[in-house]
Amino acid sequence: MERTALRDATAEDILSRCSDVENYPAEALVPYRKFIEAGKTYYFTPGGFLYRKDSEIEHLGGVFCGYLTDEAWHYRTDDS
Repeated sequence: MERTALRDATAEDILSRCSDVENYPAEALVPYRKFIEAGKTYYFTPGGFLYRKDSEIEHLGGVFCGYLTDEAWHYRTDDS
């Protein structure tokens, strides 16, 4: 049985925008601060890992959506 991961275009857009420090220089990120995009709730963990809250699996903490590079994460946070 072949599995295909569900694509989250909103998460891809968030990661793309946050990685683009040249065109979006003022966007700051705070670990665990929830934000809503396209009706879905997301948050970053320390280190730049993006998760989407999902009521069906909330006990697991959310669905992993991707991550920012170390360079982009440190640019966007006070996390050194």
